Amino acid sequence: MIGLVVGAVVSVVLIFFAAKTLIGGGERTGIGSQESAEVQTRAGEDAPKNAPIQTIEQVLESVQVYVSAQEFEPATAILREAIGRYPLDADLRFAMGGLLMMTEEFEQAYEQYAAGLEHDEGVNPEMQFTAGTLANTIDQPELALRHYQIAMEGDPDNADYPLYLANIQFKLNQLDQAKASLAIAARLSPDRAMVYATWAKIGLRQNKLSIAKSQVQKARELEPYAPEWMILEANIQKRDGNPERAIELLSALPQAAMEDPEAVRLLAESYGMIGQPADAASRMVDYASANSDDAKAAFDAAVWLERAKLREDAVLWGRRARDLGHPSAQRWLDTLPEL
Repeated sequence: MIGLVVGAVVSVVLIFFAAKTLIGGGERTGIGSQESAEVQTRAGEDAPKNAPIQTIEQVLESVQVYVSAQEFEPATAILREAIGRYPLDADLRFAMGGLLMMTEEFEQAYEQYAAGLEHDEGVNPEMQFTAGTLANTIDQPELALRHYQIAMEGDPDNADYPLYLANIQFKLNQLDQAKASLAIAARLSPDRAMVYATWAKIGLRQNKLSIAKSQVQKARELEPYAPEWMILEANIQKRDGNPERAIELLSALPQAAMEDPEAVRLLAESYGMIGQPADAASRMVDYASANSDDAKAAFDAAVWLERAKLREDAVLWGRRARDLGHPSAQRWLDTLPEL
């Protein structure tokens, strides 16, 4: 799951800024309720003489203007200064985390969300969910697991939380726990294709192919032309000994989806299963040519070319893979008989 897609979460940033400018009931002084009088005094002492101290709402309003114009540098500068004054304010931390997400600085964004959650009052399921997504993006699934669990505890009626939790549990090979989370997600959102697709992935991993096929079929009934589910079904069909069906599914994908390395390799393997290594090699060469810095793609092209008895081309691609740093390419080349 892009695995878990950060782009879907980035929209929270603009919503967050917009919501903060509509807060009623008077403006905050700029200091979070958890911050001590000592910090307040220090912030005032550090301020330039005669410089006005903005409230948090005023800071966020200023940032919103820049974010709306996609001018992230001044927005970031405003937030950094405000965080320097008010380091324990959760809203400022979340806003900075959101900006860093938009500029794809995901590790720093996670640090800001974690700091915001540490100083936030009560449970904030939405921000926990965002922090979980960031943790998964920076390859920290254990942290993501905890954030999603807290989000789910804070808002048990939101189907996203158990669904994303299930995908993290799948990643961590906690398959029984993932099934339990999926059961909750299915109850809350029975028409969500990703619920059944995730169940299908579990079935595939456990080699329970009848379950995998029935679950991916449910996902495809809900979203017939979603490339992810077509690729998933092709993987299941290939595993179940139906490479012709896998080829049929993969050949029906839009061109953009065939830029997915998993789809290309599945297609090559399926052609290999029906005794057509030349077709497999052709697909891999096209992909490797379009991704000229991908050492694995170059090596896969070499292997399929050799299987298709196109030895000279295989050697050229093997050398390219070696030069790109593939760890097995030279050993593979050494096994080939001389031309």
